[in-house]
Amino acid sequence: MLANLLSSINTNVTEFLDRLIFINSDVTLNLINVLGKNSYSGINLICNSLIYGFLLYYAFSYLLSHLTFAQIESPHQFIFKLILCVFALNASLVLCSGLIFIFSYVSNMIRELGNYLLGVDVSFTGLISNVIPKDYFISNSFSLFSFDGILKASISFGFLSLTISYSIRYILIKTLVILAPFAILSLCSSKTNWFFKSWFKSLLSMLFLQVFVAIILLVCFIVENNGVASLPSQIIHLGMIYTLFKANSFVKEFIGGFGTDVSLNASSLSSFFRGGDLK
Repeated sequence: MLANLLSSINTNVTEFLDRLIFINSDVTLNLINVLGKNSYSGINLICNSLIYGFLLYYAFSYLLSHLTFAQIESPHQFIFKLILCVFALNASLVLCSGLIFIFSYVSNMIRELGNYLLGVDVSFTGLISNVIPKDYFISNSFSLFSFDGILKASISFGFLSLTISYSIRYILIKTLVILAPFAILSLCSSKTNWFFKSWFKSLLSMLFLQVFVAIILLVCFIVENNGVASLPSQIIHLGMIYTLFKANSFVKEFIGGFGTDVSLNASSLSSFFRGGDLK
């Protein structure tokens, strides 16, 4: 029973992993109805309505500044910035799709480099077929109570953990794209622009993760021997599974943003809405 479970994980989970981590601009196609097909529908309509709120807030602040002598940006500067924000928020889906395409292109180039140099498919499907043969768990050679069996079972359950982690990332990317008009709108005021900074860092870290994962997979194939890996190599592969699982934490330390580890999500969301706490 355990052998069939591990074999099923290797067969099905790795295919989901490739689709979850190596996303492209198609991930935004089903969001057009949510964001709005034009300026008068969806979230775009809400953000365009909030523009009047920013105008009223600035007008009140500008009049009050004559009494308090507080420093405030000039009307021309505010109007120019507001017009740019209006154009950008209504084109937020196109801007986000373009940003996702850039990171998708870079990650695909790294994978193509591995295919050119090593002649292998740099993906989770290709990795599992090299590290653990397809018929390993259903053959007589598998024994959970052997060192070899423990290592390969750990690698399989590691792939299952990665599926949960990258599923969270996939959902967060869609959520951040939906929040894009609000993030762009927040640039209208210096009091709210922290939201755009936190949003952009979070989206950037989520997208950069697939580039980092592509590099890790390429390294994994470089150290991989032809055929079935020896025990030392399997220990290295187990370490690489752990590295893949912690990849988001590494990216988060460099760029900032959300963590896809379940235990970190609550604190990450809290930091996002506080603003300024994200690195």
